[in-house]
Amino acid sequence: MKLLPAVLGLALLLLLLNPNGVEARPAPTGGHEKKPSSATFFVFGDDFADNGNLPLTEPVTEMSRQWAYPYGSNYVDADGFPRPNTPSGRFSNYKIQSDFIATMLGLEEAPPAHARTAEKTCDPSGMTFATGGAVVLDSTSHEVPTFTKQVDTFKKMVKDGTITEKQLTHSVALVAFSGNDYASTGVMGLSSLNDINAYIGKVTKEMAANVEQLLKLGVTKVLVNNLHPVGCTPSQTRTNNYTTCDIFENLGASIHNNNLKQVMTTKKNVHIVDLYTTFINIVDHVPGKGSELSKQFKRKLSPCCKSLDSKGYCGQQGVLSTELLYAVCDKSNKFFYWNDMHPTHAGWEAVMKQLEKPLREFLDQD
Repeated sequence: MKLLPAVLGLALLLLLLNPNGVEARPAPTGGHEKKPSSATFFVFGDDFADNGNLPLTEPVTEMSRQWAYPYGSNYVDADGFPRPNTPSGRFSNYKIQSDFIATMLGLEEAPPAHARTAEKTCDPSGMTFATGGAVVLDSTSHEVPTFTKQVDTFKKMVKDGTITEKQLTHSVALVAFSGNDYASTGVMGLSSLNDINAYIGKVTKEMAANVEQLLKLGVTKVLVNNLHPVGCTPSQTRTNNYTTCDIFENLGASIHNNNLKQVMTTKKNVHIVDLYTTFINIVDHVPGKGSELSKQFKRKLSPCCKSLDSKGYCGQQGVLSTELLYAVCDKSNKFFYWNDMHPTHAGWEAVMKQLEKPLREFLDQD
């Protein structure tokens, strides 16, 4: 998942300066228990929030690696005992953002994946529609459900009563897209400043339209992630030995975020979750510098689980399943990133510590 290729860096810089040119296993805890006072939670997005919608395949592929070791390698069961080989369909070593938000809402964990839920049923805690590799805009190159298709599925479940009015009365939605729209070959071929700006505008406007649809369907509050600093992900920092962020990739993320802020400003009951700033607060510092949250990570730009091939992926196996084409760190809590794109459990925890206060303030509003 690459935001924008380096060849577009200069174009993005000019654009900013001249805007007028522009296997089935359990999830992290022992169930989806819902306290009487807690909200119902619905999760939309891509691999940043997927907890099991992409299926397990045999053999393991890049699109199913989240179901195999070393994913879930820091899993802890409901009784607090480590279970180191328990992948749960999450693109991390344990919990992800939606799990931490679920806890804030009074839930044990993120609601179950739609694909792993019986037809015509919805867990009391809600449902996760987010699917690894998903995009916002419709694309023939993507077979997983787009944001619109995820919302359409949600809409059908509301209309047929599978999702009840009672569940919607105190409901929260998370919209978590991490930039897959900007990794497609179509975007890589763009060279015109107007084309780049127009494409980013299409993505953010489509996000706004779907958020509006969720509100009309009865969701009471919507959390929308802005784009994290993609230029700081290991997929981008590998070329410089994981030493510095790619400023042009981050510039592209900033343009997306400015557009997103503009289209969301007038919407009530919508809060933009500032992943960009919270990630930067941690990863964009030399070792030993920055906040206490930043100092806890000895490796901020390199992955805990590293593919041996620059074009490979964490969890990749050779022709023989015993041949592992990746290496895993000993102390994942010292690494912000788990693999080439996704944070570790410790990374997400540090991000959510920064976000907890503004999120609670928004969620507590009448």
